[in-house]
Amino acid sequence: MMTRRSSYLMAAASGLFVAAVAVTPMVVDQRPSLQAVPAAPAAAVIEAPPLQTPSPEPSSRDEQVTRDLERPVLDDVAAERTAFQAQVSDAISTEQERLSAEEKAAQEKRQAEERAKEEAAKAAQAKKAAEGASSGSSSSGSYSGAPKEIARQMAAAEFGWGEGEFQCYNNIIMRESEWRTTATNPSSGAYGIPQALPASKMASAGSDWRTNPETQIRWGLGYVEERYGTPCAAWSFKQTKGWY
Repeated sequence: MMTRRSSYLMAAASGLFVAAVAVTPMVVDQRPSLQAVPAAPAAAVIEAPPLQTPSPEPSSRDEQVTRDLERPVLDDVAAERTAFQAQVSDAISTEQERLSAEEKAAQEKRQAEERAKEEAAKAAQAKKAAEGASSGSSSSGSYSGAPKEIARQMAAAEFGWGEGEFQCYNNIIMRESEWRTTATNPSSGAYGIPQALPASKMASAGSDWRTNPETQIRWGLGYVEERYGTPCAAWSFKQTKGWY
């Protein structure tokens, strides 16, 4: 049971608490409230174009100066080119003249050799004809047999050619006259076993050249010897050219 004294003390305490509360001033926080401030947008990056140094336009005076400087060089080049072309042309002309002179000399040499062979053949045939005339008889009777056999015997006895060379001669005659004494070429007039052209050439081997196979064969073998050296050489030539 609360006494009067206790009530009084409690009332006094309560009054002190109220007074303390009333006396204590209210402190107001005047600091600005921290609120989220929106961030400023990032500045856009702008790349500057590369610096370009404008090329100065050449003036007409500069161009003229350049041309004046280049002209001597161009003139020298043109002069050198002209000189070189002249040298090449002279060299070509000289070489052509040299080749022409060599070809002419070679041709003259060949012609001289052919004339010498022909003259030697004529001399040999004339000698044989003279020997036949001095004996007072023709060349007939020295050999026997068919014309082909006569040719085989004569090639060995008078020219020293064996069977191989005779076979080459046989190849030639088989394509010329087939060993016929009176064979005549209707186009050229070539006559006899060796197809002499003109036929009168065979007179150097004997006056009976028109009908005597021995006379014709002797002339034909002599012709081959003088012109080609051997029947096989003559046969090789005929295979290439078609004539001998």
